[in-house]
Amino acid sequence: MSRTKPKVRVEVDKDKWGMNDNTYSSPPDYYYDEEFECADCGTKETWAAVDQKYWYEELGKTINSCARYCSVCRAHTKALKEEQKRHMEEMAMKPKHQNENFFKNK
Repeated sequence: MSRTKPKVRVEVDKDKWGMNDNTYSSPPDYYYDEEFECADCGTKETWAAVDQKYWYEELGKTINSCARYCSVCRAHTKALKEEQKRHMEEMAMKPKHQNENFFKNK
């Protein structure tokens, strides 16, 4: 006998739902765990109901948005952005080239 995992549901705070959207839609009664496939690697992952509540009600994200990337791909993208930021900060600290004005005038 195979058991399926019951879907978790979290009640929607209807006063906070859609606060940043101009929508005439009625809010749902509950958020449910949703499965999705990562747009980068194709891994199947679950977008938890509590995460949806935080996303829509606390962060105020648009009600038409949804999870697209798994946690591993999100962490990888975040690390790349942090590395790029560090690199740009290091480049800003380097002394300017002695002929910088010459290069800018071209």
